[in-house]
Amino acid sequence: MPQHHTLEELSEADAFGRVADIYAELRRLSGVPVVALIFRHLATHDGLLDQIWAALRPLLTTGVLQDAAARVVDENIPPDLIPPIDANVRCALGFDGVRMPPVLNAIDAYNRANAINLLIMLSLLRRLELSDSTVEPVPTRAWSPPAPIAGPLSRMMSPAEMPSHIRRMVNDFGFGDRTRLDPVVPSLLRHLCDAPGLLAILHVVLTPKFKDLTLTNAIAKLTAAMAQEAARLAPHIGLLPRLAAIPSARLVVEEFTGSWIPQMTVIGFALRRSLLDTQRLD
Repeated sequence: MPQHHTLEELSEADAFGRVADIYAELRRLSGVPVVALIFRHLATHDGLLDQIWAALRPLLTTGVLQDAAARVVDENIPPDLIPPIDANVRCALGFDGVRMPPVLNAIDAYNRANAINLLIMLSLLRRLELSDSTVEPVPTRAWSPPAPIAGPLSRMMSPAEMPSHIRRMVNDFGFGDRTRLDPVVPSLLRHLCDAPGLLAILHVVLTPKFKDLTLTNAIAKLTAAMAQEAARLAPHIGLLPRLAAIPSARLVVEEFTGSWIPQMTVIGFALRRSLLDTQRLD
């Protein structure tokens, strides 16, 4: 398959020094064993991730942001976007037994991370819009990070190694211009590539929900609720002169908060609910 341009990122394996330390704190404070693509991209700009982390850290070490993100998701994602995918269907797809737990772990990890990351990025953008340079202190509170997700995650396939039909199917989750490959390949979908039958079911189920605006409206509702929460949290975030000075980085943050992160948050939570264990009938 020919190579295609994808969003630049600094992988966890290649990170060192301060960036590696920030990646480790992100994993610990979210209870997620992976670092999201948006942070891996911001790390490619010299010093940017360090400044963002310093500005955000008080909200994350107290759990204020994580708890707010979880609450907004619980209140704003509808329960029935994807019908149940029961045990017999999973068996027919070859997606059961030992293959299932790593995929579920990946879905759980990205659901936890995407909710947090959506609120983080919206809060950063809101902070940039504030004319008041005062930074309000974050109230002290007792809080401990959630227990890490136990067990391995399914492998995250690189876009370059995807078979052509898988790469095209993943690309179509944007349901936009299908004549070109989007440089953004959401990490959760990359983890699902070893379960292509599950991806195919998602594509079939979700396409009409985009067309009739059911999914679009769910994404908009979640984004609006997160934006309200971001406006409340933004005054507690430190100043971000480097982010303000790098238009390309701000543009990526705006793109992710306007499309990919809320979309994958809604899809991820809906998918997880559809995979609740049911009894296989032999």
